[in-house]
Amino acid sequence: MSGHSGDKVYDQQRQPLTLARLLKSGGAGSVFTLKERPREVAKLYHTDKDARAYERKLQAMLELRPDLPAIEEGGGEQVQIAWPTSLLRDGGGRFIGYAMPILDVSATTDLEHVLQERQARAAGLPTGLGAKMTLAANLAALLAALHHRQHYVVDLKPLNVRFYRDSLHIAMLDCDGFSIQGRGERFPAGQVTTDYLAAEFQQRGVKPGEEAAQDCFALAVMVFQLLNAGLHPYAGRPRDATAPSDLPGRIAAHLYPYGRRPNPRMLPSPVSGHEMFPLALRDMFDRAFAKEARQRPSAQQWATLLREYARRDTGQLVTCSRDATHQHFAGLPCAACARAGLLAQSAKAARAPQSAGGRKKKKRQQARTVTATPRIVTPPPAPPVTPPAPVGPPGLGLRVFMAVIGTLLLGWVMSWGMPAWRDYSAIADPGWGLGFGLAVQFSLLLLAIVAFIIFVPMVILSKRP
Repeated sequence: MSGHSGDKVYDQQRQPLTLARLLKSGGAGSVFTLKERPREVAKLYHTDKDARAYERKLQAMLELRPDLPAIEEGGGEQVQIAWPTSLLRDGGGRFIGYAMPILDVSATTDLEHVLQERQARAAGLPTGLGAKMTLAANLAALLAALHHRQHYVVDLKPLNVRFYRDSLHIAMLDCDGFSIQGRGERFPAGQVTTDYLAAEFQQRGVKPGEEAAQDCFALAVMVFQLLNAGLHPYAGRPRDATAPSDLPGRIAAHLYPYGRRPNPRMLPSPVSGHEMFPLALRDMFDRAFAKEARQRPSAQQWATLLREYARRDTGQLVTCSRDATHQHFAGLPCAACARAGLLAQSAKAARAPQSAGGRKKKKRQQARTVTATPRIVTPPPAPPVTPPAPVGPPGLGLRVFMAVIGTLLLGWVMSWGMPAWRDYSAIADPGWGLGFGLAVQFSLLLLAIVAFIIFVPMVILSKRP
């Protein structure tokens, strides 16, 4: 049953209540104001699918109520936690929801908005370390009261925690989603957020009986963020490429880079102010983010330590002498001033390359606006290279001379040179050698004549290439 304005519902004493204005409607149910009880609201679940489980869980919440009464502030009451005050039923007696104190949501803001100084300043929220220390102490004290009754938030994160802007008191909603301890029965929480989930729960989730360890881890993360300008305790700079880039991966690998002992795989963020924390506070963080879950400080331990810093009469926090809007731990430098200086240097360094690039761009634009035609200088032509003359056959005159002389020499050899050989042969062999010599001489002479007739004209008349 989700209900409508004007419907009648009944509390545990069967007193009729009238649903008035619808305040909000979510995934689980709708919230209405109650005509007869202006300080209470009714939450009615949409369906009866899990009605019996919800009924048992809410009955356990009524029986084990935490000691978190409304706080008197400025003539009015500020509800710290929207804890059930009564079960609600329909006309037939069927369970449909519960009544709880009305919490003035318009007077509150979630912690997410106060973590970043620029965002907080724009929203008119406090930015000083003193106010954030007070918020951290109040959050730890509220969780300690819940844990005393063995109730745990589990899905604890800045977006799920609200605070009153004027008093800095914590305000908690949607308590029916917490892990609730009943009479011999545990009602688990159904939601987690991995950025705030302890290392041992990253893969397998939170089992019944382990909720306290998870709340203490998430509380330490939120305290670190509040006191260190919103910086997550597992954000930092990897020393090598093997470090995970996501927060859940770093949590699972225990890569906390802000401990008193340097982490071999992670470097802290340069804007972190953790080195300007007192040693007692740094030791608490080292215990909270140690590998052994049993070392984690409890919510009560956090509340005790943080309250000492938050109280003005202890003198643990002092106003910065350079900037009256800053506070820092007594005897230690101002982390806010150091952070502002680093950010100013980074901004200046980021502007310098941009300015140089702008000057270069301006010069290029000026060069493009020149309209005069540039003078082109043509280099003188290189002197021509004369290739070497090709080597060809001899000229006509030389060829005629060679043809005539060659023929005459051949004829002399054949005609006038042979008698000497013939005379020599006759002396050696006066018989057949004379006839043979005459025949050879006649043949050679005939050959010379034919060569002269054919060769000489051919050589003379041949074309030059």
